[in-house]
Parts: sequence; structure tokens; C-alpha cells
Amino acid sequence: MTFDRRRYNTRHKTSSRWPAQRTLSLVAGICLATFSGCQFQMARHTADGRASLQAGQMAQAVDSFQQALMANPQNADANYNLGATYYYLAKQTGQSHLNPKSEDLLRQSIALNPGHVDAYRTLAALYVETQRPNEAFQLMRGWQVSQPSSPEPLVEMARLYREHNDATRATQYLADALTLDPNNARALVAMGQVREEQGQYELALKNYNRSFQANAYQPQVAERIAALQQRVQSDVNPAAGTRYANPNMNAYVR
Repeated sequence: MTFDRRRYNTRHKTSSRWPAQRTLSLVAGICLATFSGCQFQMARHTADGRASLQAGQMAQAVDSFQQALMANPQNADANYNLGATYYYLAKQTGQSHLNPKSEDLLRQSIALNPGHVDAYRTLAALYVETQRPNEAFQLMRGWQVSQPSSPEPLVEMARLYREHNDATRATQYLADALTLDPNNARALVAMGQVREEQGQYELALKNYNRSFQANAYQPQVAERIAALQQRVQSDVNPAAGTRYANPNMNAYVR
């Protein structure tokens, strides 16, 4: 199988500017600390970092997140925020020397909080981007062992297998994730994507609808639902008034 590392994370491409929609995607993943005692300074610097990201001021964002980390080096979110910013900045500007810094910070975030979902996702993406997919798989397996009741590592493992063009294993991991959490919005979207790629449009539509019911704040899912509804309707035989058989359809529906 050929591993297409470009498909794993295509949200951020190298350019001379920091596009607003990509900045907002990064902002969405940045964790805002709560105010309690000595956390005040860290929370203030974190808020400043978020504001800088929204304004596309990456240097100021890095400075703010560095100050937040210095205020509380043992905070998992503070490590993640700076590590994630380094990761996206390296992708955006080609400053590959930032990748080791990002990796160290993301690993520290996971060490401090073994359930830090965003840290795992970003670190796995970094491994793929730096042509180390085996380490991404090892990371996901370790996550699964440490968090056996969480569907998140299963969803991310499915993502890796999907990028390896192994839809069978991807579907298996997503099915396991949905067994743990039948209404997990991310797992349902991922299952819908796999089935859509296989031409199983009615099943994909069911997955997308369930995901949207679980989390209505998914405009991209709403778009896929609308597109697939039109696609499914176009598969109706006007003469017989029945749907064409889909040879790829299977009986396993979630």
C-alpha cells in the first residue's frame, strides 16, 4: 500500500501569509486555562495568545504561549498550546527546526495528561508530516492501551488506516469506537467518509445524519448531508420508481 501523507492533514499549506480560516482552525484547538490561584497569569497569557492567533500575529502568539508555559510548566494545556503553535507555524513557513520543539512539548503534554486528545492528534499529524508513520501508529496503540474506555484513539487509528488505503481496518476501528460511544460525532463522520468513498451513499448519509444529531455545530457535515441527499435521489430509477441496487452496500449499519 502507498502511504499518502498529504491526505492526513491538508488543512494547512505553505504560503507567505497565515490565512484567516487556518488561524481560526488553530485557535479552536488552543485550550483556555481556568482562573484559579496561580493559574491567573497563565490564563491571561493564554487568552493573549488566542487573540494573537485570531489576528494572524504568530510571533506574538508564540511569545504569549511561552509566557503561559513559564507561568505553569506542569500544565498540560500550556505545553500543548505552544507545541501546537510551533507545529502549525512549521507547516506554514517551512521552519522545520520547530518540529523537534513541537514534538517535545506535545509529548510533555501527554505525559502530564494521558487523556489529552488534541495533543495526541497533533503529535500523530507531526509524525506523518515528518515521514514517520510507524511512530504515529505506535503512538495511537499506546494511547489505546492507556485509555481503553475512550473511543478517541480508535477514531485516530482508523484515520491512519484510512490514509493507508485500508478501509477494512479503518471500518473495524470505527465500529469499535461506536461500540464504546454510539453517538460519538467524530466516529460517525469518519464512518460516513469511509462509506462515501466506497460508494455506499445511503449508509454514509445515515452516519452523517447521526453525527449531526449528536453535534449540530458541524457545517461541513451539513454540507455533506445535503450533497448526499441529492446524490441518493438521483439514483432513483424514474421509470420503475425504485432505487438501483448498490453492489457495495452491506448490511452492517450504525
